[in-house]
Amino acid sequence: MKKKSTYIFLNLVTAFAVTLFFSCQNEKERNNLSFSIDDTAIAEGININLKYTDSGRLTAVLRSPKMLDFTNKVFPYHEFPDGIVLNVYDKDGGTSVIKSDYAISYVETNLIDMQGNVDILTADSTHLEARQLYWDQERNWIFTDLPYKSKLSNGAINNGDGFDANQDFTTLNSRTNEGVQILEE
Repeated sequence: MKKKSTYIFLNLVTAFAVTLFFSCQNEKERNNLSFSIDDTAIAEGININLKYTDSGRLTAVLRSPKMLDFTNKVFPYHEFPDGIVLNVYDKDGGTSVIKSDYAISYVETNLIDMQGNVDILTADSTHLEARQLYWDQERNWIFTDLPYKSKLSNGAINNGDGFDANQDFTTLNSRTNEGVQILEE
C-alpha cells in the first residue's frame, strides 16, 4: 500500500512539474511572438525632402535618407534613424546648415530633437558642434542644455554648457562658457 501511494504521489509531482514547465515555455514564446500595431511604423519614407514655410517664405529644408512615421502612437512622431541635414534660411538669404546622426520630430509640439554629432555651419561662417540640439519650429528657436563648442569666423573659440538662439543665429545666448576671444584694438 505504501508503494502504491508513493507511486501515485511521484506521478502527481511529475505531472505538475511537466505542466509547469510547458506553461512557462508557452508564455515565454507568446511574449516573444506578440506585438502591437503601435510598435511598428505606419509608413517609411526614403530620401525625404521636407520644406518648411512661414507666411509663404521658405524657412527651412530638411533632408534625410530615411524617415519612419509613428503618427499611430499616443504621442505621434517621425523618426530619422539615419540622420538629417537641415538648411535654415534667414530673411537676408543666408543659409545655416545643421547635420546630425539621428533625429526625431514630434508632431504635437513641433519640436525636432537632433542627436549625435550635431554640426552647424551658420550663414556667417560660425561653426558649432554639440551632442544634442533641439529646434522649436513654432518659435523658430534652437537650443541645447548639453556642452557645445563653437568657432567664429574671426578665429574666436567658445566652449559652453548650453545655449539658445534664434534659428538664423543672429541672437545667441550662451550659458557658462569659456574660450578665446579675438578683439580689435
